[in-house]
Amino acid sequence: MIALLFLLATAPVPAQPCSSGKLALLRQQGRDALARRQFDMAIQSLKQAQTLCPSDRTLTLNLADAYFMAQKFPEAKAQADRVLKTEPGQSAALKIKGNADYLLGDFNAAKDIFIELMYRHPADEEAPYMLGRMYYQEGDIDHATGQFERVLKLNPASYKAFDNLGLCYEAKGDNQTAIRYFLTSIKLVQKDHPEYDWPYANLADLLIKTGDNQKAFDAASIAADRNSHSARNFYLGGKALFNLGKTELSLNWLERSAALDPNYPQPLYLLVRVYHKLGQERKSAEAQQKFIAVQAKVPTVRR
Repeated sequence: MIALLFLLATAPVPAQPCSSGKLALLRQQGRDALARRQFDMAIQSLKQAQTLCPSDRTLTLNLADAYFMAQKFPEAKAQADRVLKTEPGQSAALKIKGNADYLLGDFNAAKDIFIELMYRHPADEEAPYMLGRMYYQEGDIDHATGQFERVLKLNPASYKAFDNLGLCYEAKGDNQTAIRYFLTSIKLVQKDHPEYDWPYANLADLLIKTGDNQKAFDAASIAADRNSHSARNFYLGGKALFNLGKTELSLNWLERSAALDPNYPQPLYLLVRVYHKLGQERKSAEAQQKFIAVQAKVPTVRR
């Protein structure tokens, strides 16, 4: 009898059903925290919810998304795999796993996932888009171009595909076509996607290379307005101003760029020249030391 009472006392409490009020509350708390970008809080609530209903696919995907947004990529992959074990072709899980592999630097694994996604869901534009991004970074410009063109067949209004085609044609040395694609992307994002700054920055970068620094500054200014947290946007604006001979104005932009990302070497390199030109030799020497230290840590990047 005593043994039986002990077993009853220590037996695990049955999980609450998947329709319980507590589960609904935890699920909503997790989603609300995710929307507020409070990722650790979202993970905590969604993990508790998952213990109540381990078989809930949507809940598992929410948790995978929370891990991914928190940049906990191995954990995001593990949750995606839970879904893929029971539903191998589930598109959201494939995307989370593929993007996690991509950001972990495992391009081959990521490519395999997105090729599978493209095979299983041929109308999904994210698969060719991500394949295009990886081919571009590996320097395989022809294959990258083909994938971005595939995206446009699926979605003729894909501003990201136009933007990336601009990068592809710039890499091919066809600057006029590149500019045309950047401008097409800009036209698409101008009103409907005010948060997207990339085509403005990419256009500014190319215009600096071709010597059209005033138009480059104009484009960089819009990019900085759209995304004031981008060190690259302020660097491009500062570089255009420096090339225009507006050294003091360029200083503000470059210092802002360096403050936004202390590990970004380009603004530091240019600040060495700016400080020297302004007669601030001590600051020039300090910027040079910072540049040397940062540059030593920068890995080789494949275009």
